[in-house]
Amino acid sequence: FTVMIVGARGIRNANWLPGLRNPNCYCEVKGGDTLLHQTKSIDNAMEPRWAEEFAVFEYEIGESLEFKVWDRDMGGVDYIGKVTLKPETFMESGCNMEYPMEEAGPNIRACLGLKIKVSRQEEYPDGPIPEFEVTVEKEEGAKSFGLDVNCQDLKHLHILRVDDGAIKRYNEQATPPLQIIQSDFIV
Repeated sequence: FTVMIVGARGIRNANWLPGLRNPNCYCEVKGGDTLLHQTKSIDNAMEPRWAEEFAVFEYEIGESLEFKVWDRDMGGVDYIGKVTLKPETFMESGCNMEYPMEEAGPNIRACLGLKIKVSRQEEYPDGPIPEFEVTVEKEEGAKSFGLDVNCQDLKHLHILRVDDGAIKRYNEQATPPLQIIQSDFIV
């Protein structure tokens, strides 16, 4: 089978000292104890995008795949979080989605985008829908939805940041593909 590590979002900055850069992230993939792949490091990125594809040849049937994200800097290596895929989630028909990262830190909702196609597939399975509809209501007395937006073209709202408010509460209940995130557009 073939794996593509797309990218991560929502990760914490492990560089806790003021003035230090954003994480220099890379991702390791293991099947059991075997290292299957390690991505290049994406420097100074809170939302690293690797889009790295690799074929898996050394795989024991029934093993889970473990994807660990790390931050490498002058102080050493910091663990950011992981995704573990059990074989039943990808061996039958592949996968294409963002998975919530475990052990990402308190109150951190980080995700890792992964695609897997199995030997009989020429293309990766379809991913989440590119457009979806959301109904969100502000609480009584709230002045905003908790979005910082850019509306330069006077037609669309480009989300720059999600702050406290109705949208953040919606995201806490929604699955990753249906969350409203920075870089989305409201049309």
